[in-house]
Amino acid sequence: MKRLTILLLFVLVLVPQMSSAQDSPKKAKNVIIMIGDGMGFNQHILGSYWRYGRLGLNSYESFPFHCGTTTFCAKEKDVPVPYHHPGYDSKVFWSGPAARNDSSDITRESDSAAAATAQNTGQKTTYTALGVDVSGKPVESVAEVAIAAGKSVGAVTTVSITNATPAGIYAHAANRDNFAEIFDQSDKLTVLMGCAHPYYDKYGKPVEEDKYEFKHIGGEAVWEEIISPEGFRGFKFIDRARDFEQLARGKDLPKKVLGITRVQETMPPVDGKPTSAPVSKEDLDKVLGKYSTREIPTLSTMSLAALNVLAQNENGFYLMIEGGAIDHSSHSNDTLWVSFEVTGFTKAVDTVVQWVEKYSSWDETVLIVTADHDTGLVWGSGSYITKDKESRRFNPETDKFVDYKPIVNKGCGKVPGTHFFDNDHTNALVPLWGKGAGINELEARVYGVDKEAARRWNFSGKYIDNTDIAFFLKSKM
Repeated sequence: MKRLTILLLFVLVLVPQMSSAQDSPKKAKNVIIMIGDGMGFNQHILGSYWRYGRLGLNSYESFPFHCGTTTFCAKEKDVPVPYHHPGYDSKVFWSGPAARNDSSDITRESDSAAAATAQNTGQKTTYTALGVDVSGKPVESVAEVAIAAGKSVGAVTTVSITNATPAGIYAHAANRDNFAEIFDQSDKLTVLMGCAHPYYDKYGKPVEEDKYEFKHIGGEAVWEEIISPEGFRGFKFIDRARDFEQLARGKDLPKKVLGITRVQETMPPVDGKPTSAPVSKEDLDKVLGKYSTREIPTLSTMSLAALNVLAQNENGFYLMIEGGAIDHSSHSNDTLWVSFEVTGFTKAVDTVVQWVEKYSSWDETVLIVTADHDTGLVWGSGSYITKDKESRRFNPETDKFVDYKPIVNKGCGKVPGTHFFDNDHTNALVPLWGKGAGINELEARVYGVDKEAARRWNFSGKYIDNTDIAFFLKSKM
């Protein structure tokens, strides 16, 4: 009896100590999140087939943590969504394509603004709202926690610098289209890189002065300040490919940098070629033929440039890197374009991994690779029967759903066989991979298991919510 009493006392003392240790998150000097906008599980798969001819060779596929993520947002203003609300029902989702957008009575499929809000604040908000809760009140972001901790913050994207995902890092706005209001909040950043150059069109070609477009950078007066010798709010402005490449080499690093690539809307995936197979001129022309690419850096170059600038802060940094046009190409149901975009993004992930292992360590840096939402619900060819040979997308009125078939692997550099079921966002789970300081802590936030997703995508089926990402990132500060 005495031995039992001693044992019970030991357990009572030990358990709180274990609980306390588990409740104390491991801090990270550097926190990096990489977002493939619109990159569902199958975009990752088809991109892997295009780049390598098989799965398992992307650097992030060997990360120790891998799960799914729910992405739904709030449906109505002033109707908050409780933490871990069941806005994703696996039984409903897998019942067929008609359920691809189904959610709960207070939620719906998300856009990039609401998703960025969830990932950066831990709060669900309504479609198109940015950095605010369902009532429109600003919510503290990961970036603001990082800055309060003395860290630098950066955002890098292949789309406009005021687009929803990069804006979600630094801005609070009632609507994602309030570009001037959004850009006015960018001065809190140390690094901001992406598109929106007023002197160039969407293909990177110079335009006449009367066609300059200033809306994404706060107006013409702000632009004049950006390019002036004094600069804009302490930023050094760059826009030439060699300027980005110089920073990527660690040369003449400024304290703050605003890099606006010489294209208006979307950077072309100039490094989207597969790893070991040639690409036909026809395929190259389909994706890159309309662009002037001479002054366009790769996402890998921009990522390395940002890392070098941010690493000057001895307290570390928070950096978001986005492959923004995976979403655009999926909206277009263009498998070849998606393949290029995913490849350019995954090459950037490789660059970041190499930087961490050379200049930092996984003990002081944490990296998450994920998506904001699925776009297009792409599956393998044969998923539905259609009489329209030119069709890129399922038509519920004329086509017959068969089953969600796997993406068809045709080899490295060969466009995978696909069928899209939508041309917009869906409520599907998206993937998340993680490595580094305290990454195992995400396991405690798992709140569901999707056995059908596990079977079809060969992972545990466990999932967290996108708000969990914000809570995790904030805990690293």
